[in-house]
Amino acid sequence: MIRIKPLFLSIILLLATGCSDKKEEKSLPVKKIQACPDPKEQNISEQNCSENNGSNLTKISTMLESATILKSIKDETHGVMLDRDRFIVNDVKQPIVLVNFFSTWCPPCRGQLPYFEDLQKKYRKDLFIAGILVNDDVNATQLEQFYKKYHMEYFVSNDIENEYVSAKVAEALKLDANFTLPLTVLYKNGDYYTHYEGVVPVEMIDHDIRMALDHK
Repeated sequence: MIRIKPLFLSIILLLATGCSDKKEEKSLPVKKIQACPDPKEQNISEQNCSENNGSNLTKISTMLESATILKSIKDETHGVMLDRDRFIVNDVKQPIVLVNFFSTWCPPCRGQLPYFEDLQKKYRKDLFIAGILVNDDVNATQLEQFYKKYHMEYFVSNDIENEYVSAKVAEALKLDANFTLPLTVLYKNGDYYTHYEGVVPVEMIDHDIRMALDHK
């Protein structure tokens, strides 16, 4: 478990009323917990309201304990909060997040990567793709060349925290620690939607993205 950074502690206080060792601290957007409404107006008890707020705070605290910051090969950073079947990326407006765990030495991974660029272009307003490099000791120069060769025009993290994120996601999906690569997971509004172990036809992923967008 990683250590909670001071910025995450400050967020809690607000809610209550190959790799780089240093991570750029960036505040994570959070939704304020609404104060309890007047029980007379809402026809609810003060006890129920207190219990609901306590439950929300516990859930948020759990997510912040599992929060980290990922850095891309282009020095772009995103805060990520994880909690079981939730994966929330900082500053992302698109409702669908596709997380792809890959390695440069993995032939199936390399065969699938170019299709993600097509999906990113097709669903630019609705889809955010995050490539997470795992189990790989490729250096920054080699990764930059790999990035260009496979047209990975989306967020690709080579941060030291990638292994931590992959372990948390594998645990949530009940997968072995040495899960099959590539592993691709779809989230909608932060909630788990579906995942694919190994290579699957891009048409299947495309279909599931459309289904997720159509499902209210």
